[in-house]
Amino acid sequence: MDIFSRLFDQDLILTNLECTSKYDFFEKVSIFLEDKGYVTENFKEAIIRREEKYPTGLRTEPYHVAIPHTDPENIKKPFIAMFRPVKQIEFMEMGTDDQPVQVQLIFVLGLKKTESQASLLQKLIDMFMNKEVMDQLLVETEKTQILSILKSIVA
Repeated sequence: MDIFSRLFDQDLILTNLECTSKYDFFEKVSIFLEDKGYVTENFKEAIIRREEKYPTGLRTEPYHVAIPHTDPENIKKPFIAMFRPVKQIEFMEMGTDDQPVQVQLIFVLGLKKTESQASLLQKLIDMFMNKEVMDQLLVETEKTQILSILKSIVA
């Protein structure tokens, strides 16, 4: 099994997440991940600070996504969590500070320094541009199916 596929867990897949903004998203996700033992109590502050400095919205086709993350010292156990908000959430486009992107899927990356981030990011971006896969991720309700899709793409 590929190192990246082990980062996914069906307990870290949330569909129909109610959020009013990216800050509301970060609040809810930080509590969720801390309760599950994946992140430190400093995670929320760190991920917001990083997002404000280095936006993570991606204007990918067919759907826009975001890949927020923070420094390894805020991660207790490596993970990739997938969140599908009920309504699109506005993030700033990566590489800008004034280009909003309405994202439909959010992948929170909780990586330690040992993972090869460039390789993982390339696999994720390839997945984001695969309309068939993204269509499935946006409608599938069974976490086991979503997990299977993610593992098959990233493996």
